Amino acid sequence: PDDEELFGVFTKKVSPYIKLFGMLFGLGAWATLPAVLGGYIGNPFTPQPWIEDALAVGQKKGRWPDTALELDEEGNVAVNKFSELPVVGDWPRRPLELATLRLQNMVDISIKNWDELAPKRDALDAGVLTQLGGLVIVDPSNDQ
Repeated sequence: PDDEELFGVFTKKVSPYIKLFGMLFGLGAWATLPAVLGGYIGNPFTPQPWIEDALAVGQKKGRWPDTALELDEEGNVAVNKFSELPVVGDWPRRPLELATLRLQNMVDISIKNWDELAPKRDALDAGVLTQLGGLVIVDPSNDQ
């Protein structure tokens, strides 16, 4: 269990932090890297309004980076600074917009809560696959 292959490149003991950063940057999965690159270069054809909504939520919670949007008194988006970019500001998904959201999540959720999210040593020794996922449970009878 001390020797692990990292993305098919080499075999040696690999820090879980290195694996986490590799996963967060999209390494190791054939379909992930193009999606990560799309977060940097944008997409002039496919709108994804949830990105702006998620950036606003992160900004309201104080997640860094917190300068991509200007919010009004009610917390609604007044200005999306990505829309001010020359040439690409009118695209449905502007360059770096999704990458900024990923950075918010990586810094303020994954890294900040690493001790809580990381598998315990005995689980790692047993061969548990380290990956992040998400689940949202909604109770319609509760506003939270």
